[in-house]
Amino acid sequence: MAYFSSTQNMARHLILMLLMLLTLPQFAFAQISEVGFEADVVTVNQETGDLNAEGNVVLTQPGTRLTADKVIYNQQTDTAHAVGNVVLTDADGTVTKADMMQLDNNFTHVIAEPLTSDFEDGSRFTATKGERTEGDTAIFKSSNYTPCNCDFENGERPIWDLRSTRAVHDLKTKTIRHENVRMTIFGLPVFYLPALAHPDWTVNRRSGFLSPRVRFSKDLGTTVTMPYFQVIGPTQDVEFQPTKFQHRGQGLKTIYRKYWDNAELDAQIYTAQVETFKKNREAVAAINANYSAKIGSGWDIDANLRQSSQDTFLRRYGYIPGDNLESDVTATKLTDKRYYAAEISDTQSLKPSAAFNNEPIIFPSVFYEETQRGFRENQTFKTEISALHIDNDQGYEMSRWNTNMSLNEEFDAAGGITSYDIGFNGTYFDIKDRPDDAELAELGRGNPHIALEWKSPLLLANKTQNIVIEPRAKYTYIAGSDRTDDIPNRDSADFRLDEANMFLTHRYQGLDYILPGSRADIGVSALTSDDLFGEVAGFVGISRRLTGKTSTGLNTEPDRNLSDYVASLSIDPPGSLSLSWAGRADSQDYKLNESTTNVSFSYKKTSLSLAHKQLAKAHFTSASEDLEEANISLTQDLGSGWTLKASQAYDLSAGKRKQTSSSVSFLWAGGFQDCLTVSIDYKRDPNGDRDIKTIDEIQLVLNFKYLGSISKNQIQSVSGTDS
Repeated sequence: MAYFSSTQNMARHLILMLLMLLTLPQFAFAQISEVGFEADVVTVNQETGDLNAEGNVVLTQPGTRLTADKVIYNQQTDTAHAVGNVVLTDADGTVTKADMMQLDNNFTHVIAEPLTSDFEDGSRFTATKGERTEGDTAIFKSSNYTPCNCDFENGERPIWDLRSTRAVHDLKTKTIRHENVRMTIFGLPVFYLPALAHPDWTVNRRSGFLSPRVRFSKDLGTTVTMPYFQVIGPTQDVEFQPTKFQHRGQGLKTIYRKYWDNAELDAQIYTAQVETFKKNREAVAAINANYSAKIGSGWDIDANLRQSSQDTFLRRYGYIPGDNLESDVTATKLTDKRYYAAEISDTQSLKPSAAFNNEPIIFPSVFYEETQRGFRENQTFKTEISALHIDNDQGYEMSRWNTNMSLNEEFDAAGGITSYDIGFNGTYFDIKDRPDDAELAELGRGNPHIALEWKSPLLLANKTQNIVIEPRAKYTYIAGSDRTDDIPNRDSADFRLDEANMFLTHRYQGLDYILPGSRADIGVSALTSDDLFGEVAGFVGISRRLTGKTSTGLNTEPDRNLSDYVASLSIDPPGSLSLSWAGRADSQDYKLNESTTNVSFSYKKTSLSLAHKQLAKAHFTSASEDLEEANISLTQDLGSGWTLKASQAYDLSAGKRKQTSSSVSFLWAGGFQDCLTVSIDYKRDPNGDRDIKTIDEIQLVLNFKYLGSISKNQIQSVSGTDS
């Protein structure tokens, strides 16, 4: 038997290599050549072939590193027995600590007891004994598993864990299965199951049952949903969400997803046997499917199918919010000089009082635009051609064909930038039905136009501040016939003058409403930045009618030549406060006819925002009072992973202050352990209709890492009466 001792690493390595060359058979040396050793003391038994290493032992194999107080390695059987402060680090980052560890088959088979395994994602297994075969399975006896990122070395305890008599990690299927398992939260046992399986940290998606959802309400009773998710292929899956409504029936939501190289499909299908206003149990169904694809030479196709067999069940049973379902198919293509678009659509109203002729159908809408160089180098010639047929739009049915041609050029003149726009807009209408029983007609309309615009950006600068001021003026003349009393205005009826459309030649933007006449638009914008106020931007402008009629949307008095003053202001200082405002004021008494204000403030762990809107009643078809509403939102970091979010909406019309929708949420992200999220949500919506009652709703959701969510969902009390 040979023996040596060394205190220096270089000498230790050299002596060990010489010793092996002199004493070990060639066969044994060939086997151990891939294993590296470091140790304070090494003993080699020539008869048994055992190598005993003691003191700061480091044993390395490609991709694996083992440290221990003592290691006995047998080169003939290729096994290593390690004892005392054993630490095994694998190529995937897993670190296993044990008092004793046996390794064989080139370290691919490991037995350890007792052990602690820390995985790369922060998960941890502890067990009285463990056995692992590389690429196959890992078995843990009397195990404790948690995905919580804890500082275990300093005594930190996990938020939750799973304690089992036996746990098996199937490395092939990437599944962890626990037997006789109980779950503890903050050290307290919560539930017991004979078996529990879940995917490991390497899995993005896996077939199986998802966490159940439970809801309680006076209207629906106890509602239980048990989702099941099925992976069909790498780019295809389906989810089933069967739901039992205690007092109202049962429903099934099916979600199907499929992805191709240049296309994708996401479809949600709803079927139910539930109570409606017609029957105690009525068979109802709905679909919400979205398909998009790229085909041919640059065509983008988007198709959306949204239909329901009954108007209110989607909202009443919590499937889809909103009052309308719109189905449409669009095809678009864009090149350097051309744009093509085609669309068909159908709108279904989910309002109980909706009439059939208030569900517009567009079949089809076709649009083509081409931009070319004009007669001069900087001149642009644009051509637009469109066709449209619309039916069931508040009693109207009509077809429309339109051609718009324009010639534009921009050049330096008069101390600024001058541009002109000359063109012609021609439209033909075939009105097939109207709600007022007026005479049907085929109408033609032609409107030449000319517009001349001037603007002059001016830069003022010093050492601390830059200011850009741009005055702007435009003269527009639109000739031709005035058919605004004969042609239904279906695409620009909601027009209101603002900063964005003031300087457009046809500022109504739709094609139904074109008002001949002339006008002058004047405005000035300013932009500055400095250390005190930060970035400040503002605009003020007004439009004056020179000839022709005044349209609604310019002011509250249709006989005035001057429009409302249009203005905006935004302030974004370097600190935590920002402000934006936009509105319109009467040109005579400066009364606000419309305004939108947004204020946001943040300081340390607090964020607060305020939104306010106001609109004069004259801008509504049938309104008895001005519209005014406000919304306040708060986000507060409460510390220790807790966050408070709250919002409150108010109806301030006619001087009242009525609370409308409200919400409060407490969110907890599990602190630094990153293994549990908790949300407690309160929502209130006082709006209701024939089937939907006003509700107060409380929802508690617990989401456990790798286990999905286990939720006590939507505990709600119903207040008020049907409206």
